[in-house]
Amino acid sequence: MKFWGRSAPLVLALTLVLAVGNLAAMEKAEFINGAHWTKWSNQDKLVYIRGLANWADFITEAQVERGKSAEFCISKVFVNELKAKSLGQIVAEADAYYRENPGKLNTSVIEVVLRRSTNACPPEAGVKEKKP
Repeated sequence: MKFWGRSAPLVLALTLVLAVGNLAAMEKAEFINGAHWTKWSNQDKLVYIRGLANWADFITEAQVERGKSAEFCISKVFVNELKAKSLGQIVAEADAYYRENPGKLNTSVIEVVLRRSTNACPPEAGVKEKKP
C-alpha cells in the first residue's frame, strides 16, 4: 500500500502527459510564417523568438563536444548575431518585413529573422536592406 501511495501521483501525471501528447500528435506540423505571425499578439511573438533563442543556445552548447553540423552553424549565427538585440527589436524587424512585403506572408519567420536580423543570409533582391 505504501508503494501505491507514492506511485499514484506519478501514474496520474504520466497518464496526463500521454493523453496530451496524443492530442498534439494529431496536429499538423508547419513552419510559422507571416500568415500566423501577423495574427499573433506581441506577447506571442516575443515568446516565439525567445523559444528560437533558447533552442539555438541549447544546440550551440550541445554540439561543441560532438562536432559542428549545419544545425550548429545556424544556431551559432542566432546566438552570436542576435545576442546584442532585444527580443523586441527582433520582433519589430519581423513585423516590418511582413508589413513591407504583404505578398510574402508565406515566408517563414525563421527565414525573415535570418535575413533581417543577421548578416548570415543576404536580403532578398528588392527587399529593403536591414539596418546596421
